[in-house]
Amino acid sequence: MALRGHATIQGSTDVPTLYHSIHGYMPAPTVLKSHNTVEEYLKAETLPTGYWANTPKFFVSYLKSMYGDAATKENDWGFGWHPRISGDHSHMPMMVAMNDGRVKGMFAMGQNPAVGGQNARFQRAALGKLDWLVVKDNFETETAAFWHNAPEVTDGSIHPADIQTEVFFFPSAQVAEMDGTFTNTQRLIKFHHKAVDPPGDARSDIWFTYHLGQRLKKLYEGSTEARDQGLLNLVWDYEPDPEEVAAWQIKDEPSALKILREINGYTSGKPEEHLPGFAALKDDGSTTCASWIYSGVYPKPGIENLKAASRVPDGGGGGSANLGWGFAWPANRRIIYNRASARPDGTPWSEEKKWVYWDPDKVNPATDKPGVWTGADVPDFAAGKAPDAKPAPDAIGLDALSGTDPFIMKADGKGWLYTPTGLVDGPLPTHYEPVESPVPNVLYPDQRNSPVYKRWDVDGNPAAEPEDPAFPYVLTTYRLTEHHLSGVMSRWLPWLAELQPELFVEISPELAGEKGIANTDVVRVITPRAEITAKALVTRRMRPMQVAGKTVHHVGVPWHWGYQGLVTGSVTNDLSLMVGDPNVTIHESKTFVCNVEKA
Repeated sequence: MALRGHATIQGSTDVPTLYHSIHGYMPAPTVLKSHNTVEEYLKAETLPTGYWANTPKFFVSYLKSMYGDAATKENDWGFGWHPRISGDHSHMPMMVAMNDGRVKGMFAMGQNPAVGGQNARFQRAALGKLDWLVVKDNFETETAAFWHNAPEVTDGSIHPADIQTEVFFFPSAQVAEMDGTFTNTQRLIKFHHKAVDPPGDARSDIWFTYHLGQRLKKLYEGSTEARDQGLLNLVWDYEPDPEEVAAWQIKDEPSALKILREINGYTSGKPEEHLPGFAALKDDGSTTCASWIYSGVYPKPGIENLKAASRVPDGGGGGSANLGWGFAWPANRRIIYNRASARPDGTPWSEEKKWVYWDPDKVNPATDKPGVWTGADVPDFAAGKAPDAKPAPDAIGLDALSGTDPFIMKADGKGWLYTPTGLVDGPLPTHYEPVESPVPNVLYPDQRNSPVYKRWDVDGNPAAEPEDPAFPYVLTTYRLTEHHLSGVMSRWLPWLAELQPELFVEISPELAGEKGIANTDVVRVITPRAEITAKALVTRRMRPMQVAGKTVHHVGVPWHWGYQGLVTGSVTNDLSLMVGDPNVTIHESKTFVCNVEKA
């Protein structure tokens, strides 16, 4: 299981903040493919075999959740109103576009690119090219204060009067001050209840987003422009019922339950008829469902029927699924592809590992015939498909998979050791040196770096030349237990700020000896982008490496500090390079080159 750095990162990819997908990991419509109609989109994106063959049901139900009664078969379910992407709109290329003046405004909600962004000084410069910037956060973050307190402002390199951006700051409510959900890496959705009103003008993210949407719809009311119809027809009905806000001073907080109802799905035109799960979805417009993978989390009206709010353990110790504790998508399955927990013949691999298995005698309630998959978990397989079932040659959907094909989201039902399609640098991974490296690629001497990595060769983002003697050391950035990401949720908290009050640079005793650096000496860390200062922590945690016949020193720098908060320090990400992997533009700030000098 992946160890994520944030409480609900899984949820923010399921109900996505990702640019390239919509709800439930369906691809975002794009101008780069033949996506001019629903038919064209589905023809391009639907797999004929496996469970993704149901994409038409998921997608049409999603469009109904977007545009409601206005989405009809006659107008192609409102598909023409839906936004389409035109390239890589992830964070780093967005900041490059911003620096070029192609992005006019930005909402930074729970995001602090002035500290957390790669090559953060470049990103702060890009923020200064905006017409407007809205920051909604717990405190006045570095992103909110970049125009008056960034290092390049305080040292006189940039004057606030030369920054054109108008900055608006909105204080944010905290988790305990709103209803909502978390989705953890296990895909477990858990509802949290509001405990107290937020102070003053602080409001939740859904309050801000909902009321902004209401104002925008009001602003465009009566427009006959074709480009405005998507906004005007957007479903935006999340007013709270009186009993939901009766106990609170804030009476216009949107209803988290109504948002969850739309995510779960309901019969179109009858929002009180919640859907029991994604198996009920149809492609004829009769079902409305924002996120097919979450369908079933709220199968009936009323908080008592919200499975994400359930806290009923199985009891009896470990080894059970605890199906009454929260809701795990899809369909409350705690382990996906759990058909693989049984042998090909359907029997458990062992009594100790017994999880989901084929019971030839148990009656399948859907057919009233013997033979059904059963066990501790919700089977992730066609319930009545016997282990020896063989598909017809022309079968589609799940019918095309045999009784021994557990990986039902794959077109062939098999577990893949490599990726025949989809990866830009596929089908098999191999070793490349980072873009910045003090050593050659000893595995492939003729190919140092990935031939398809993403690099933004723009002013302000210079890279070191291969094996540049001016930058002989490898630098890794990382996080600490006591701090959270860019520090907004920890550097303002006295207890955590006291535990880790200042930035430090970890170096080995060997490197310290070469450089004449003693423990707690102030040092300079230098890269082609910037330099920062911090105290040295001389530690055996950092060890010299022998690579390609030479000694390579390793430098470690955490990245939680900035120029705001109770404790401050240099911005580590001023050092890092904006470069991305070729598939999803993940940055490479875990390894680049630097030099270290005693200050």
